[in-house]
Amino acid sequence: MRFWKKVFVKLTDGSGLQLFNSKDDKDPFQELPLQACYSVSDIGAQQFDQFGKIFTVKVQYIFYKERPGVRPGQVSKAERLTTRISKFAQHAIAGDYEHVKEFASDVRKLGMPVEHAPQISQLLKLGTQNYEDLKLFASLVEEQLFILTVHRDRALNYKSEEVQLTAVDEIYVEQDAKNVVHRMIARVRVFFLGFISGMPEVDLGINDMRKQGREVVGRHDIIPVVTEEWIRLEAVEFHCCVNSEEFETTQHIKFKPPDACYIELIRFRVRPPKNRELPLQVKTKVTIQGRRVDIFCEILVPGFSGRKLGQVPCEDVVVRFPLPECWIYLFRVEKHFRYGSVKSAHRRTGKVKGIERLMGTVETADSALMEVTSGQAKYEHQHRAIVWRMSRLPKEGQGAYTMHNFSCHMNLTAYDQMPESLDKYCYVEFTMPATTVSHCVMRSVSVTSEDPPEKYVRYLARHEYRIEMEFSSGSGPADYVAATMKDPEIQQKEEAARKQQEQQQQQQKPQNHESSSEDSS
Repeated sequence: MRFWKKVFVKLTDGSGLQLFNSKDDKDPFQELPLQACYSVSDIGAQQFDQFGKIFTVKVQYIFYKERPGVRPGQVSKAERLTTRISKFAQHAIAGDYEHVKEFASDVRKLGMPVEHAPQISQLLKLGTQNYEDLKLFASLVEEQLFILTVHRDRALNYKSEEVQLTAVDEIYVEQDAKNVVHRMIARVRVFFLGFISGMPEVDLGINDMRKQGREVVGRHDIIPVVTEEWIRLEAVEFHCCVNSEEFETTQHIKFKPPDACYIELIRFRVRPPKNRELPLQVKTKVTIQGRRVDIFCEILVPGFSGRKLGQVPCEDVVVRFPLPECWIYLFRVEKHFRYGSVKSAHRRTGKVKGIERLMGTVETADSALMEVTSGQAKYEHQHRAIVWRMSRLPKEGQGAYTMHNFSCHMNLTAYDQMPESLDKYCYVEFTMPATTVSHCVMRSVSVTSEDPPEKYVRYLARHEYRIEMEFSSGSGPADYVAATMKDPEIQQKEEAARKQQEQQQQQQKPQNHESSSEDSS
């Protein structure tokens, strides 16, 4: 039977993980030396007990097996070749050997139906109920894996040679309630995975500004790119397999990669542009009026973000609104065998309220606790927050500058606790399938071998925002009254003029009375 056990984890200077039963123990009951071929999984969540979930992360060893199979890149190539089979037969009958050779070379480029399937071996699994602590732990382990040394000690032969590159942008933004960005930092991480025969040396070319106009590569080494922008690399760090001295003199990233090992090859900082719209603009307002608490959030999706060919969507959008734990019962509903979370109701934007009653359909008079125009929102106890999730923004068919809304209306009782202060910030996380901030692209991959391997490049950007929420009290005047209220100085002047006019009228009344009495006599 599997169960969770409380342990204390220590990351040693010698790049190892030690597990202790208690904080005061001197000897660990388990120790895991870290190796460069290990990796850290993404943070997940699984059921912990009847009350909530726990965040988990795995330290795992991934090795690859070459087996028969079709790779994703081969499917599209094979579809293009099947449409040319009839023309190939015509050229063969006519004796047109030039077109026959061209078709044969395309079939050869298609490669063998062989794939490199990953096999994952779990070494260690850790969990905690604090999301930020687990993120910090995962980043510290990745830092240790980055500085570990690894070498290619033997030459292997592959039936199908392949190179995979992944460029990841990581962006962190701090924003106040007026949408003013106070802090914005970004870095780029390039990962490499290669299945290459022999003991080759690889030369990676990226759009470094110092190499502009000085690139000399073969035609078969060029990778098609969608932009001709050039970037400036700052605070560059390399993996141990990269020749850093060669980079300082010639700006060439040359290295001897380990065999079938997914490594972080290079990381560097970039300076994000200041006068550019963020991919998502989030505005959150919290209104407290007596025992009623309202949360209203608006997400604006601007126009084009970072690519000239079109709009890059935001995927896996998560917005968290922290709430006091004592209000959890408002978001719980009783089911057959357990308690579940209340989910948000979906409201279409621009919809007339109560139109179902006019059309003769049935509608409940009570408004929902939470309403959204996109995605779904519910209270997640492991985050201690209302979590609004959307798979993609903008949605399919939507254009630029679309608005997406979330609202939550909580009516507290006299027995509910009202904390002195609520959390000031909401948190936003999402990804984009392009390096939208750094504009980093892989321009070429040169390998010292007879046949160039197949090249696959993937781009990704991870955004994380901390946005200040706007708090207001409902005890003041209404919005219309507040908008029509005059300045206090103007009110004082008008009040003084009115009093002076009343005094003049009172002085004129006795004079009029005396004149009327003289006329009567």
